[in-house]
Amino acid sequence: MGIAERKAASEFEEKTFPKLKKEIDDAAHFDVPVEVDWNTLAVEGYEHLYGEAWPKVYFTPLIGALQTLAIDNLGREMLRSNLKRVVIRNTTGASSGSRMVRFQDGVLTLDHEPVSNVDDVQDRQEAIQNALEAVPEERGSLEDPLGPFLSWKAHGVDAVLAVLQRLAWRQQAGIPLLLPRMTLLLRSGRGVTGILREVLEDRREGRAVLVYVPRESGIPYDDVVIVPVGTIEAISVHDAPAFGSLRRDAPPTPSQLQLRRRLASLEAQLRGLLETSISVELAPDVAVTSSQDLRALGFLADRASEVLEALAKDKIGRAALREGVQRIQLRVGEDSKVSFANHTLELISGRRPVDWSTRAELEQAVQSAL
Repeated sequence: MGIAERKAASEFEEKTFPKLKKEIDDAAHFDVPVEVDWNTLAVEGYEHLYGEAWPKVYFTPLIGALQTLAIDNLGREMLRSNLKRVVIRNTTGASSGSRMVRFQDGVLTLDHEPVSNVDDVQDRQEAIQNALEAVPEERGSLEDPLGPFLSWKAHGVDAVLAVLQRLAWRQQAGIPLLLPRMTLLLRSGRGVTGILREVLEDRREGRAVLVYVPRESGIPYDDVVIVPVGTIEAISVHDAPAFGSLRRDAPPTPSQLQLRRRLASLEAQLRGLLETSISVELAPDVAVTSSQDLRALGFLADRASEVLEALAKDKIGRAALREGVQRIQLRVGEDSKVSFANHTLELISGRRPVDWSTRAELEQAVQSAL
């Protein structure tokens, strides 16, 4: 770094940075410690671009992300609790938003080449925002790829058929499950590959599996195959690591902040409808540490909004909520259920998608509890 670069960097640090630091603090609504490694930012030969490039690469996207997150008290509380320090530097050669951001132990590190892709401000802002409100990483069964399937403890052909039928039923009920592909290996030596839709019962012919064979490999039609259970010798379940998982078009996993905002929105809606100070929140002892729990709570929050808002608009339902319910709390458990005690309506979601409650199931459970 020559004299020209040192002079330009020093001028930016003394004249421009204080203004940007104030904008950062204003956006976050608290004093955010910011450490800048000026020496790594001051690349040679580009001193004439520092004043234009550095704000766009580092500061403007940071300010925009903080403003977006701190739009309400929930966002401000999240930032104040989680964000301890911001570090800005250029040490890894990153030149895209997806590679520049790291958030760990309260430290937000922005590591990006100082004059590359300068105008990709929105891309960097989204990367910073996503990092700050990140969903916990999925803890997959890397040690045992069969874990998702083995957890069902299906120890025979009939047991596997029962599990596959349950998945099909739950999907038809409204849970966005991915139905696994399977191959029924028959005693004749033939195999039938497709998706189990139903295990049929017939008094004359006995039990049979209805297999849906979707169009593929250029075949322009969908098939249905009826396979008598007695002819099945074995079952192959394909893509076992994804067994019981959600479809790709399922709603994305919310962040903790997004989840709390959904509950706050429901609370405001119910208070307006009921004209009471009812609260809607996560149960006090709930610490959401996994994407699996966030997914379950996000789905439960959406169904709760549908059920409770409809109930609050019904004359009898409104009276029941007004007279007895002061708090609505959500949590995750092994099974879905609803309980009501001490003026608290507790909504519990099963952890696995197959155990989540549909709107109709939650509606019935809430009405029974009240």
